[in-house]
Amino acid sequence: MNDDTGRGPDGLGLDKSEVRLSPHNPDWPALGEGECAAVAALLHDIAEVVVHVGSTAVPGLEAKPILDIVAAVDDQVTIDDVVTRLCGDGTYAYDGDRREDGGLLFVRGDGAVRSVHVHVVGKSSRAWLSYLQFHALLLDDAGARERYQSAKRELARTFAGDRQGYTTAKSAVVEELLANGCPPPHVG
Repeated sequence: MNDDTGRGPDGLGLDKSEVRLSPHNPDWPALGEGECAAVAALLHDIAEVVVHVGSTAVPGLEAKPILDIVAAVDDQVTIDDVVTRLCGDGTYAYDGDRREDGGLLFVRGDGAVRSVHVHVVGKSSRAWLSYLQFHALLLDDAGARERYQSAKRELARTFAGDRQGYTTAKSAVVEELLANGCPPPHVG
């Protein structure tokens, strides 16, 4: 059951039109690992790797209270196969193909309140490499982490009721940080 903020008992959940950052919850990494296991079980033999990425996976970083999970699949796996496996039991809903800007998007939540985003990408895609590189950058580079945190705070104020505007503006910051140097990607 969600509270009056739309969040569940685990502190996760945000209306899909809202932008709000929450202080880092030390439970988020474990929740992310649990979600990765659930996604891997549903995708079974077509999932190469499933990783908790994004701000909720980075200790100390404020985040929208939504877990971001990315799953890499063989490039020949069909969209229909992924949709059937992730949506078959009603756990996730398919929310479209973001192509190189995020892959296939699946969401879990309660109505308009989202608590999990699952991105499914091809294992040789630019999106997969970008997810891994940015995750590693946030974990390994305090300066990049601080720059990203500062930018997210400003963008959350600017785009408080415009999730798409926030996401677009934040993507430019991510690209800038990636262009300034990337450590090797972390997997798992």
